Amino acid sequence: MLATKRPVGPESEPGRIRAVLPCARPDPPLGADMQLELHHLRTLRAVSAAGSLNRAAEQLQLPQPALSRQLRRLEDLFGGSLFDRHPGGVRPTALGRVVLHHAAAILDDCAAIHDDLARHRDRQTGTIRLGWTASCLADLLLDELRRRFPGTAIEVTVGDSIRQVTDWLLTGEIDVALVNEQTVMPGCRPGGLAVQHIVDERPHILLRGDHPLARRPAVTVPELRDERWIAISGSDGCIAFLHRVCRPFGFTPEIVHHLPLHGPHEDVVRHDGSVLLTQGWRPSAPGTVRRPIAGLPWVSRHCLMYRPDGLWARQVPHFARALREAHKARIDAGPRTAGG
Repeated sequence: MLATKRPVGPESEPGRIRAVLPCARPDPPLGADMQLELHHLRTLRAVSAAGSLNRAAEQLQLPQPALSRQLRRLEDLFGGSLFDRHPGGVRPTALGRVVLHHAAAILDDCAAIHDDLARHRDRQTGTIRLGWTASCLADLLLDELRRRFPGTAIEVTVGDSIRQVTDWLLTGEIDVALVNEQTVMPGCRPGGLAVQHIVDERPHILLRGDHPLARRPAVTVPELRDERWIAISGSDGCIAFLHRVCRPFGFTPEIVHHLPLHGPHEDVVRHDGSVLLTQGWRPSAPGTVRRPIAGLPWVSRHCLMYRPDGLWARQVPHFARALREAHKARIDAGPRTAGG
């Protein structure tokens, strides 16, 4: 059984908990202008652990000004300064230490609740819960799980960013995440997660089947200078990444389409001949082909992330090995086009 769910908004995310702490000032009441939530407590903990707003912003994948604004709002909420600023960074004030003490207890309790509920649900239903954004290995992972555990239900949650998917892992909402990142722009990897490497690939370009470059076994970035590009919108920095790929070769990509992560990419390529940077190879839709991009000093890295204490933790290395073998077999079998 395969059930797919896609969170629509904050209130629809499973396991979302709102937490309210005592406020230092009785008027206005806590939450009158701002509702305190768990991610605020995680932010405060990250700032304290990093000892620097710049380092914390990098770990949280936030612009530093946005983190500073959030911190000021939290200080207004609690009625005093939570961190002393000094040339070397920040350190908690007396009030900050009180808030951080309560925040640690709340976050630990919430994690324990999620863990207990997840274990109970999985014992009852025999379900493995997967998460990913977009992956050329997703179908292979589903095939492997059906083969290895034919009586186990599979639940898939599709996210909009790697950060969202790893947050689901940390809160116990999924068991295993299938993640892809570019080694030139690695994402922030939260603590407490284990990683199993699957395979590294050269990035690929998606072309219309009758494109002149489609006859080539591989292409280079300079050969794509005059192409019309599709950019993927979202919070994983895809547009910035595309510019970073093209900049060393002396040009700025002409972006003519902005599509969501799960948009009709191959339909647009087939319709108007624009091109799309993709994470790796998989069979293409009729009328399109994928070709590897040669000459780039980085790779597209596929891996599985999971919690070491999760119910499926012992199985994940086997999943990774099976995916590696299945992906190689698919490439070796070819052909590399499907109707292209």
